Amino acid sequence: MKEIPFLLAGPIIRRVQSDSVYLWLATSKETTIQVELNHIQEDNGSIEYDPVVVHSNTKSLRAGKNLYIHLIEIYPPYSSFPVDVLLGYNLHFKTNHHAFDLGELGLLHRENPDSIVYGSLKYPSFFIQKNSPANILYGSCQKTHGKGNTVLTSADLTIQNHYLQTNKRPSALFLMGDQIYADDVPDPIFPVISNLADNIIGENKAKIGAIEPKLQEEPFRHAIDQIHGRQYIMDQFAGFTSSNASNHMIRFSEYAVLYLLTLGPALWEDTDIPDFDEILEEDQLYFKYPDTKNHRKNHRKEWKQHRKRYHEQLDEVIPFIYSLGQTRRILANTPTYMIFDDHDITDDWNISAEWKHIVYHSSLGKNVVANGLTAYWLFQGWGNDPVVYQRLYQEMNDYLDYYLRYSYFPDHWETRIWDFHNWTFVAPTNPRSLFLDTRTMRAYDMEPQPIRIGRIIGEGKNAAQLIGEAGWKVTDNVLQHSTWSHGEPLILVSPTPLYGIGIIESFLNRFIYPFRVLGIPTDYELDFEAWKYNGKGFHQFLEHIGKWNPSPCVILSGDVHYAGAVESNVTFSDQRKVQIQQYTSSPIHNMSFSGVWGKLLKLAVWFNGFKRKRRIIHRCCDIAHNLTTGKRNVSKVSDHRWREEIKYISSMKGSIIETKNNIGYLAYDQNGISNKLLQFNGIQTEEVTYKRMVTKQHKQEKKQVATEK
Repeated sequence: MKEIPFLLAGPIIRRVQSDSVYLWLATSKETTIQVELNHIQEDNGSIEYDPVVVHSNTKSLRAGKNLYIHLIEIYPPYSSFPVDVLLGYNLHFKTNHHAFDLGELGLLHRENPDSIVYGSLKYPSFFIQKNSPANILYGSCQKTHGKGNTVLTSADLTIQNHYLQTNKRPSALFLMGDQIYADDVPDPIFPVISNLADNIIGENKAKIGAIEPKLQEEPFRHAIDQIHGRQYIMDQFAGFTSSNASNHMIRFSEYAVLYLLTLGPALWEDTDIPDFDEILEEDQLYFKYPDTKNHRKNHRKEWKQHRKRYHEQLDEVIPFIYSLGQTRRILANTPTYMIFDDHDITDDWNISAEWKHIVYHSSLGKNVVANGLTAYWLFQGWGNDPVVYQRLYQEMNDYLDYYLRYSYFPDHWETRIWDFHNWTFVAPTNPRSLFLDTRTMRAYDMEPQPIRIGRIIGEGKNAAQLIGEAGWKVTDNVLQHSTWSHGEPLILVSPTPLYGIGIIESFLNRFIYPFRVLGIPTDYELDFEAWKYNGKGFHQFLEHIGKWNPSPCVILSGDVHYAGAVESNVTFSDQRKVQIQQYTSSPIHNMSFSGVWGKLLKLAVWFNGFKRKRRIIHRCCDIAHNLTTGKRNVSKVSDHRWREEIKYISSMKGSIIETKNNIGYLAYDQNGISNKLLQFNGIQTEEVTYKRMVTKQHKQEKKQVATEK
């Protein structure tokens, strides 16, 4: 890299409401920042910009020798910001001897392909949605070397087509997990991360030996910084279970740089990806078989595998890099809320009590999770609800100072961030949106369950409750202290869907999970995690929905690498009723229905789809939390907690499932809820649409309006 750019990532619009707006960005130098805000109006074909008087307060954290993370609070001097109107902003920076703005950085020039403005506007823009329709982009699972076209391109084109229309352009973006794949980093990007970590963060790499002394010894001392050299280390010294951990992020500096490389194009502009021959010459590639006489044949075979994988991944990475200008523009113009899933830290994060115990009591494993969570807070979590994180901000400042001195975090910070359980938050959208933490507040049932594959019989542990009782208390408290009121409409954001596609979950439950429990490896990428795999956990989710009684209740989800829509009508034993609409969108850039398992599953889904799309599925939960699914008579069980009727909603083209890369676009207004999936074919946007859903609440509102007339 010739020179580290000043603006490393951002600006990103984060939490917005009538009394405050938050902007996030990362710079390579210490700076003061002033905000300019304008009310944008279209008048007879011309666009006018009326200044809005604002105050601002910037909180900054130094996270590396050349990395400063800033969160700017913008607030009105008196009453509140105008709502449902377009607001444009500019940022004015002042370093030691220089003053400049976003325009002088080239970001406001329309001829710049990486400009962050839309159409003929002078500035990036957003609006504070109150009475306008809630137009929410939602999705998850963006892998740098994912298969297929990234669909953020389609999201960018959607904003471009409606940038002046607040009733049609997105009012918010929900990123629902796996914004990075820290456990699955492609070979060509690994050396880029390593070099940038040196230049931007300046961490002393040798200090990893203070965390795990074995890493001071060969072959680990050398292998840890080679491409493809970390699988054994993560398996044996960290207790991780990812099968793609050969380039797993370990150090805080690596997690931080991966975020910078994912959030925008700034660091890629002067960064070259080395070719395969360069990697070999620099001794940057790890080989299991040494190039000696006894192992030459295997070494040569391994070399061919490395070369093939390197070039394949390079072909997948390059289009992703070219799309990052559009990613940055979306984030600079759309209020964005984020929640983690496992890959933001590591695959299978907290999947079982055994996993959590082993990793927590491994000095390296505990350190890696803490590094990932620290980076998550800085790059994602902080902007979700900054007021809640005031205390953590002060602590983070102190511990980052420690890190910059010693190149690792102290053990008490690792314990603190492991035990931190305030990731759940309510986004101030209208209707309000409750984001669920399904990773750090789990509960684990220790009773064994029988497993059989053919003649093989074994026992395994029950799947986790994705939120345990203590976690639901935290969630309840967050919702109670928000501006949402009992019975009002509510959007629940659950990284993992409450309702999966039954045939897929049954496939995983009958084939993939038993193999893994019995120690038989399976080459399949989809996670075995779903709410319904633990009856008690599933019941608690429904019980809380019943207690809150949102009308309507909408669930947005990702994670599963397919998209679909489900409607459920739940009746509790005391005759309370709840209607739930769930919309799932995944992946943004990680098509996974390939290989033998994927093709078999896709065929099964296609075959079963004809029956499922017109059929109502009946499910009942008994007192022991056993879920029974089948024909209508299962709902006649007298001793039950609740029963429900589930219906898969077909898209307008007749499918109940979409497996291509997609991002959801939910429109919520007084006429109902409409949902569509945005896809990108390499040339233009394609849409998969669903029939507008009119909920009971919408019907009642229409009836009331008609009566008043």
